[in-house]
Amino acid sequence: MEHNSMKIAAMVGLSALCGCAVLGSEARRAPVERLDERGASAAVLSVEGGTALDFVNADARPHQIYSNDCRELSSPLLNPGETYTARLGTAPKLCHFQDLLAPLSSSYSGTVQVHDGREEWRLE
Repeated sequence: MEHNSMKIAAMVGLSALCGCAVLGSEARRAPVERLDERGASAAVLSVEGGTALDFVNADARPHQIYSNDCRELSSPLLNPGETYTARLGTAPKLCHFQDLLAPLSSSYSGTVQVHDGREEWRLE
């Protein structure tokens, strides 16, 4: 009987560990910058270096992201419904981006603050 209790306790412990691992991976989903008829969903994003950042075109017209600061943000032409995944490099750095197809529209531009995970970046 005691042997079975130890097995049950071990299984419960392993299940809890697996659950924590799943929650940890869900908490680290790639951030998403959504482009729609109003512009970019967030003017400022803060992400950890090495993170994947998804640009999703939820608009009826094409967009093309460009960044002079961080070339990894620059996308090909994104037709409606398409997604571009940018893998952000090493931190710390500050990346500005804009839509090449709407260069005069500030609503399609933004900033990505890339930090190393040990510090919080703040605009000053």
